[in-house]
Amino acid sequence: MTDDADGPETETGDVNLTEKINQTNVDERISSLEAAYDEVPVTEETFELAPDDYADVFAATRGTGYSGNSVVFVTRDGSNFPELSEQIPEQAAGDTRDRVLLVLGRGADMWALPGGGKGDEYESVQGTAMRRVNEQTGIRCTVTGVAEVVHSKYYPNTDAQGSVHTLDIYLEAEYKKGSLDVDESELVGAAWFAEPPERLTPGAEERFAAFLGDE
Repeated sequence: MTDDADGPETETGDVNLTEKINQTNVDERISSLEAAYDEVPVTEETFELAPDDYADVFAATRGTGYSGNSVVFVTRDGSNFPELSEQIPEQAAGDTRDRVLLVLGRGADMWALPGGGKGDEYESVQGTAMRRVNEQTGIRCTVTGVAEVVHSKYYPNTDAQGSVHTLDIYLEAEYKKGSLDVDESELVGAAWFAEPPERLTPGAEERFAAFLGDE
């Protein structure tokens, strides 16, 4: 990154254009969620990074200084499962616990929440998330709320100017229809879990713990 890269403030104290654009991206997405759902909890975090670490974070945004991602915690009502097939033992009918949809990405060793990916033009955050869940797993869901929005800001811990904003959105959704049909170009597998598997990403683990605590 060059020394004259855009940063959070100029020498005169005015917020620079890149910072304004990135903050606008964040504000617009949060406002759209607040218009659609009753409660949108937002957590803001600020980090100062060493130059090499900051350069890596900036590069991960494809050189724009902003990155957004939304994943979905999809639950399925265990009392509405289909009839058992003839090959399944009858005792399986007694397991009517609710289930959570998790995915295992290619090259990953932890189960994660489905979703992510870039939105289409004019597509809402929740629209992108529901589409991506369906593309990855074959499952159609309906977003019912927002569990948490994490807005992270990264600055270099030097005199160099720069700022990166990331927005991680955790949506809550209910199963609508469909059966598992994994997109093998993205995933190794997908499954419905009544209990959390041994290896979970931190975000999925936190959401699963809250889910079990609500039951």
